[in-house]
Amino acid sequence: MTKKWFELKEQGAGAGRLMLSYRIYEMFGEAPVRIIAFFVVLVVFLKAKDQRESVVKFFRTIKKPAYISAFRLFLNYGNSLVDKFISFSGNFDTEKFVFECESQKKDIKAHIEDSRGIFFLTTHVGNVEILRSLFQSKTFPSPKRVNVFLQSSACETFNSFLKKLETKLNLEVFPVEEISADTSIMISERLKAGEFVFMAGDRVSAQNYNKVYEKEFLGKTIELPLGAVKFAQMMGSEIYFIVCAKESKNYKIHTRKFSTDSSAKADILKDLQDGYVKFLEEFVMRYPYQFYNFGG
Repeated sequence: MTKKWFELKEQGAGAGRLMLSYRIYEMFGEAPVRIIAFFVVLVVFLKAKDQRESVVKFFRTIKKPAYISAFRLFLNYGNSLVDKFISFSGNFDTEKFVFECESQKKDIKAHIEDSRGIFFLTTHVGNVEILRSLFQSKTFPSPKRVNVFLQSSACETFNSFLKKLETKLNLEVFPVEEISADTSIMISERLKAGEFVFMAGDRVSAQNYNKVYEKEFLGKTIELPLGAVKFAQMMGSEIYFIVCAKESKNYKIHTRKFSTDSSAKADILKDLQDGYVKFLEEFVMRYPYQFYNFGG
């Protein structure tokens, strides 16, 4: 049986190694870090049986060459970490960000100009974390703090790495497992102040494994975290689904504003769930080699 993502032991670099790689990037540039990333990925691909087999299973489901595709995905993931280093250093060329259409860019810019926050429901497709570089750049007026919710239970090393940089980045990281009434009030106030909030909606928390909803996805029934969509709904701000995926040397941004004709809370929640899963499936199929969800 394929293990759930939060049951899988973290592979690759710990927080110290991530920071070391980041320092190497700062001193010598991205080329040596990408070389290091290739060999780390190769070792992890050979040793991380559970993660490898989970990805192989995914590619068999969508009728792709299983092991070749799996290694390609692992390698893309390694390179996405290097892109994060570049983004965190402040050296990422924001000209590499391309919106799917100009109207999506204008819509986001209007929110920033009017100090209207956005709750972004993200996915594990692509590299959404590097969008901080764009939203806090001269491309957009009056850049605001970015608030990110991450799973701490299985991502402790990367969270620790981010924590060391968040002051420099004007970024605040929150453990999704530790949302309290105080957290909700704080996030609501920040959204009203025009800040952005990012939370993934496609991974179930180990602490809230029973709080899920079921949907059809790629021909089978999957479980998704109920807390993510309920929290987004509760905040009362506009909700967008978002993916930022690499295409050649650029990153393409896809957004979908959530809207519904329903007025009842239960119906709005159902429409939010349906819309999110439809969005997730569309972009998993568009970018299968960037779907970094390594568990079952």
